[in-house]
Amino acid sequence: MCLELYVIPATDNKVSAERLARASGLWAKKVNKPIKGAIRFSRDGGCSCSLLSNEADWDKPIWALEDRVLEGLASALQLLGQEAGGFTLRAIWKGDDAETESEISLSQMLDEVRSNRVRNRHTYKVRT
Repeated sequence: MCLELYVIPATDNKVSAERLARASGLWAKKVNKPIKGAIRFSRDGGCSCSLLSNEADWDKPIWALEDRVLEGLASALQLLGQEAGGFTLRAIWKGDDAETESEISLSQMLDEVRSNRVRNRHTYKVRT
């Protein structure tokens, strides 16, 4: 199985994947699966499993991401929030569906990321 940590900008084509990669220091690529226009993050160009720490467990409600990716991911999300009017974020195993959803502010989302509390099987809707 592979983790897919991706965002769907609220307004398409406002922020490129290349800008998000520069802002985050991560690999970011626009993809058409699982959702057209999504931008997937990883450390190495592969699946998002490269963002996970050794303590990660796909059955837990919170993902354990590598500490060294948190600030970069937060920087990319801040850029999206400010320039694309928000985004949707999901971190789920490929083929799984989100089971819960919440609407939160950009500052709350950034706090979730920086505190390493990104939820599993959850859809975050962030609007600014």
